[in-house]
Amino acid sequence: MNDMVMEILKVIVMLAVLVVTRYLVPWIKAKIGAEQLEEVKTWVNAAVLMAQQVYDAKPGAERKAIVVDLIRGMLLKKNIDISAEQLDTLIEAAVKAMKMQTKETNIKLIGQ
Repeated sequence: MNDMVMEILKVIVMLAVLVVTRYLVPWIKAKIGAEQLEEVKTWVNAAVLMAQQVYDAKPGAERKAIVVDLIRGMLLKKNIDISAEQLDTLIEAAVKAMKMQTKETNIKLIGQ
């Protein structure tokens, strides 16, 4: 039963990533431009990793608020305007990618 639940969760996560990459990312690209999007994605990925490492003891909502504040400050300095929904989507995608990468690393370490 546990294996079945894990497989269902894997499929759900893969579908969520597919939806984000297939529909939401192109929509965001159209809104802010490809170059700016790549720059913002880089900032978001770095901020998510920083929050995970530095503020690991804090709840997820607090870490997300820290990331949002940090990214908003960077966006203001660069005069890039994106909506809260777009920023939230980028943060969630970065978190999911980080978790998937962590799971893959753990599986490889266990399988050695």
